[in-house]
Amino acid sequence: MEAKVRQRPQDARFHGALGIAYAGLGLKEEAIREGKTALGLIPVEKDIWLGPFRKKDLAHIYTLVGEHDAAIDQLEFLLVNPTFYTSPLIRMDPIWEPLHDHPRFQALMEKYG
Repeated sequence: MEAKVRQRPQDARFHGALGIAYAGLGLKEEAIREGKTALGLIPVEKDIWLGPFRKKDLAHIYTLVGEHDAAIDQLEFLLVNPTFYTSPLIRMDPIWEPLHDHPRFQALMEKYG
């Protein structure tokens, strides 16, 4: 993924994927930086179709590195705004399993379920 980012530095997909890879490797700061870079390249405010994917990537990164409140902030944005993400979809996706016992996550699923 690092090579892909070097080849195509303006491709937000590669930054998001690299961030997730870094998170899986325990490289917290690098992971969050890449997730934020991806979202900065395609912000939801400018692209309502592709931006939510990058928002989801950043939430995934935050989940993997243990920043659960930050992850829930991203998920809440996806549920509050008109995206195709729904609470049933989020609830059943295994990447969010580490959040299931978090009171804010439970409240969010209750509110938008």
